[in-house]
Amino acid sequence: MRPMVVTIAMLALAGCEREAPDNRTVAPKTVAAQPAAPGRAIEASFDCARANGQAQELVCADVNLAAMDREIARLAGLAAEPAALADWARERDDCWKSDELRHCVMAGAMLRVHDLRRGLQAAGERDGLSAGPVTYSCKGLGGPLLATFVNSDPGAVALEWGGEAIAIDHVAAASGARYEGRWNGQPYGFSTEGREATLTLAGKGDLNCSEAPGR
Repeated sequence: MRPMVVTIAMLALAGCEREAPDNRTVAPKTVAAQPAAPGRAIEASFDCARANGQAQELVCADVNLAAMDREIARLAGLAAEPAALADWARERDDCWKSDELRHCVMAGAMLRVHDLRRGLQAAGERDGLSAGPVTYSCKGLGGPLLATFVNSDPGAVALEWGGEAIAIDHVAAASGARYEGRWNGQPYGFSTEGREATLTLAGKGDLNCSEAPGR
């Protein structure tokens, strides 16, 4: 099985929420759990009637996280990599150790989706609930930016560039799509409108990005 960016990123994930807030910036909005509509049960990659542990119980109470969880199972099946789903299940369930349970589950799920889609994209897999990775060229970044989206409600994006890999939540925007969050105590932002995007990095400000030809 190929190396996975999620493995490196998850090593830092459990401790990233313990960093002191950066008071020089405005903290991003907190994303609350998204409950199911009345009369509709939430379905995950496992039987929610037998949910075991804080992480599984959270997934079964959050439509957005459950959609990501199912998408990992779908992509792992398409890639014929059952070990990827088993690895994700262990990482997900270990999130009970994190100070920010939901962020840990969301970020781990998004990075897993990103990694699986990267391999499937090369094999010609088309977009579904998830899309990408989309390649962007950003002024001042010094290399390509890869973005993978999960279009659940509210959704999220995984970003990879220069050896870095992060995941941040979708937030309300007047136009286009906007994502915000923290990683290792630093604020990040990413917004898209058409084939143009803006990557916001601490210390670098807003970087203008354009989707690479070929998508």
